[in-house]
Amino acid sequence: MKGQWSITRRRFVRGSLGAAAGLAGAAALRLFAAGAQNAAAFESKQWIIGFSNASETNTWRTALREAIEAEAKTYKNVKLFITDANDSPAKQVSDLEDLLAKNANGLIIGAATTDVANPILERCANEKVPVIIVDRKVNSEKYTSFVSSDNNFMATKALGTLVGLIGGKGKIAIVEGIPGAGPAVERNVAYDELLKKNPGVQAVRQAGDWSRASGQRVIENIITANRDLVGIHFDGGEMAVGGVQALHAAGITDDMIKGGKPFLTWMDGYNGALKLIKTGVGKYTILHPPRLHGSESVKAVVMAFKGETVPKKWPLQNPEITAANIDQYVAMDKPDDYWAL
Repeated sequence: MKGQWSITRRRFVRGSLGAAAGLAGAAALRLFAAGAQNAAAFESKQWIIGFSNASETNTWRTALREAIEAEAKTYKNVKLFITDANDSPAKQVSDLEDLLAKNANGLIIGAATTDVANPILERCANEKVPVIIVDRKVNSEKYTSFVSSDNNFMATKALGTLVGLIGGKGKIAIVEGIPGAGPAVERNVAYDELLKKNPGVQAVRQAGDWSRASGQRVIENIITANRDLVGIHFDGGEMAVGGVQALHAAGITDDMIKGGKPFLTWMDGYNGALKLIKTGVGKYTILHPPRLHGSESVKAVVMAFKGETVPKKWPLQNPEITAANIDQYVAMDKPDDYWAL
């Protein structure tokens, strides 16, 4: 598992080395000298990073915050301030203003909604403050880099797998993410497009908040009136675990679920949900790694501090996980809330 993700981290280094190798000798020396000066300037100064987290209502975002903290600690001259908006756009605006008032040299933003950060992004662009958007898309382009998985790709793969499992016909449920949050907006567009291409599939759709409790609550609401479901797709693994609890309470056993009554798919590497794939209850997920999101976000803002060119888009790889390769990812001896990556 470690090797899988070391490839992802190294590819940016390989790209930089490849570009440098293509320079003429004198130009390469100038580039090296400039890089050394930038690194020296970075080391000689104290820096402040502000991280505005949309919330910690689910363990994915807790793991994201932990990874940001861990990566920031690797730089002795970097101080980190963290805020939690509790999914309130108004609070997040206030949090961001507070971080800038504390003289943050750069920001990492996990946006509560797609437009919440717009005024701050405008201000940061004017004041030359680098901003890294992590995981949740915003509808402004005035940021330095966007570190994220491709949510449209993941949603299309995951729901497409479920459609294949049910043979392209029948009633399914989709438990979506928080309305207005970037990943949910992108994924819902993918769901819409896929369902249009598969008219034989009828979908009952309700939103959760990516927590176990919301997955349980939504499935409790849906299953009462929809005992004929042939599949359920969850926007996150933590919601899938809650959903399975609701199915059990409704008299639907693990053996029934294993047999496809209903089939279950979802997204991300929540360990409790990976255990469901290991036991055959779940059929598919695609990795959406919070810890890699966190560490790469810090690396991106440090690159900006050093005056280096930061890619506008910083995409992360998303391996697909089924029974065939689950042993590479699940940690059966770890708690459900464990996130390896």
